[in-house]
Amino acid sequence: MTAVVTTVSVRESLLSLLTAERLAPYLHEADGDTDLAIELYSWNTAIAAASMEVVAYIEVILRNAVDRELAKYADEERRKFPWFMLPMVTGASHDAITKEIEITRARLRGISADRDSRDQIIAGLSFGFWTELFGSKHEELWRSALSAALPGTPNGRRKNVTAKLERLRLFRNRLAHHDSLLAQDVLFQLDEMLTLVEWISPDARAWLAGRERVSGLYNERPVTPIDTLVVPTVEAWRLYLNHGVYICPPGRNFRPTDYLAFYAEREIKPVVARILYHRDNVEWTVAESLRLSNLVGDIHRNDRKIATAIAASRSEGWTAGRYQIFLLSRTGHPAHIELKAAVRHLQTGRGSSYVRRHRYVSHHRLQSARTTADLTPVLGLD
Repeated sequence: MTAVVTTVSVRESLLSLLTAERLAPYLHEADGDTDLAIELYSWNTAIAAASMEVVAYIEVILRNAVDRELAKYADEERRKFPWFMLPMVTGASHDAITKEIEITRARLRGISADRDSRDQIIAGLSFGFWTELFGSKHEELWRSALSAALPGTPNGRRKNVTAKLERLRLFRNRLAHHDSLLAQDVLFQLDEMLTLVEWISPDARAWLAGRERVSGLYNERPVTPIDTLVVPTVEAWRLYLNHGVYICPPGRNFRPTDYLAFYAEREIKPVVARILYHRDNVEWTVAESLRLSNLVGDIHRNDRKIATAIAASRSEGWTAGRYQIFLLSRTGHPAHIELKAAVRHLQTGRGSSYVRRHRYVSHHRLQSARTTADLTPVLGLD
């Protein structure tokens, strides 16, 4: 994207037309810089449009794959009737399908009598219709025909498709309503969409992955918040893998951050964990672990998690004392981020380590970086 110089008069006009409410999240992200907020809004619009392109391809690919398999199952060539008019084909789903078909046909007839054809009806059915076909009430249809439309579905389970389609539906709605994508993991959404296409056809995924513009635009974001704390040592990484926590000496100061990543073995590990809770100066003793574990009620949920971490780390050799602890997200948490690969640090030589005590980066940059060189410039350092 090319930055556009905005004059005072143009800026004022844009502010009045876009409204303060709509620009509020962009101004917040841009730290009150109006011109930068407008650039960020422009970027948001561009990446939303690129995302909608992918959605548009998926809608056509999905409906045609489903239509093809239902036509085969109905033996349309021999019967000379479309599958959606044959109760013996659609079975228990027939009434629900017929209702949507009639609504679509009535709308098409209102445009032109010539539009009431099989191909126009299929093209005119809403995306909601096609996604609804994968609901639980259509399990029989899934087993008999729909599963063949997505042969790559893991374990052949309809629920896997339903989950992907529900995520796609929500993302599509956000795009359609021109909502902010600033807090959305857009690359994750893209990967989810491409995975759905891969279940239909690996070749189609490869083709779409080569055409999508989302990845390129993602890297052009005007503002990338420095929101991720990167900490070193193999021990810290292993402790997180085993127990979902990060422990460090008490009293160490950190700037406010949302995420935590680990640097070990000359790479930033492919996990960006959401910081769920942070407490300093915790007494690391068996007695304190027992005390915290006996606290009851939801208000003490984090206390009990800390108790578990104390007991587990003590059994692995951590000594008594006082520590600072971060409770972190793990796989499955909605705010958890997993990178496609570790971010390698290629610089060598004395003093070349990427992190000594800690460092700050943008989780946005981490998602598109291949090496630590891609993370510069970095505002927050050790």
